[in-house]
Amino acid sequence: MLKRSVGYVLLLSVALLFSCKDKVGKDEDNTPFNKGDMLKNVSANIILPSLSQFDADISELKSSFITFKNDPTSANLEEVKMHWKSGYLTWQTLKIFDFGPIRNIGFKSATGTYPVDASKIQSNINAGTYNLASASNLDAIGLSALDYLLFNDQALSEFQTNAAYVVYTDEVIQKLSSETQTIVNGWSTYRGTFNESTGTSSTSAFSEFVNEFNRDYELAKTAKIGIPIGKANLGLTNPEYVEARYSGISFELLVESVKALKVTYNGSGGLGFDDYLVNLERTDLDDIINDKFDIIISKAEGFSMTLEQAINDPSMVNQLDELYLHLQQQVVNIKTDMTAAFGVLITYQDNDGD
Repeated sequence: MLKRSVGYVLLLSVALLFSCKDKVGKDEDNTPFNKGDMLKNVSANIILPSLSQFDADISELKSSFITFKNDPTSANLEEVKMHWKSGYLTWQTLKIFDFGPIRNIGFKSATGTYPVDASKIQSNINAGTYNLASASNLDAIGLSALDYLLFNDQALSEFQTNAAYVVYTDEVIQKLSSETQTIVNGWSTYRGTFNESTGTSSTSAFSEFVNEFNRDYELAKTAKIGIPIGKANLGLTNPEYVEARYSGISFELLVESVKALKVTYNGSGGLGFDDYLVNLERTDLDDIINDKFDIIISKAEGFSMTLEQAINDPSMVNQLDELYLHLQQQVVNIKTDMTAAFGVLITYQDNDGD
């Protein structure tokens, strides 16, 4: 009888011990998430490296164009195009962060507005007088303007025979370079503010980060794919709205954009939105978001032609629709479910619904 009592006490003690361990582990798992550490990781390991790479790309673009101006050969033009493409791909990793220094000078609009207005560019060149800082010229500057200036069918001939064409291209590149330096300098002082602004008010850096992450994703969905394939125009396609129409790298830009959003979501290996969701016991949502990003990337990489060619190919309709459907489904995951879990209010406006 005594042995049975002792055994019962030991068994009860062991059970209580494991119960206490489970409770301690659960408490540790529910430790409040440190958003400040997440923002520090994002600024140090995502934003600043992207900005540094973009700065380097634009510097190479500027340098290569100087060489081309002095010796306007086809080979030198290809060198300029190569650096332009590198910069445009890197831009996909930077444009997500349209707050602080980038928003202060309207850098996202000045750098990445599309579609380009080719007739406006030609009108500016022919007139010889224009203000590239004017809002009316947003679709005649930046990376999209260079897509037209460098890749249109008459580009090489224009560079070789039309001094005004050369001057205009040079001024577009100079503006892009100068404003990039302003952003680089701005982030050197804004970084501390960003890292410490962890609240959920609409003016906090954390809230702006969540909002711009979502807005950039929706722009990728709507502007890169939705509008060109007719999802915003009763099914009528709009090939003239294709991004980078002259170079034909639209799908590459979409893939790079979605990959950048996924890297940002996951904190590039450090603390990110994914860790915050896990801390909030929403691992299910984290899995759904990551799986959907992978599906979208795979679908976008599945095209062996330009977006404009796909739009004009009836056999590609279902494939384009499927890509758009997955892009649309992710909006609910990140804009509705994720932001609700974070307690952040979406403050930007979109015009095509969710």
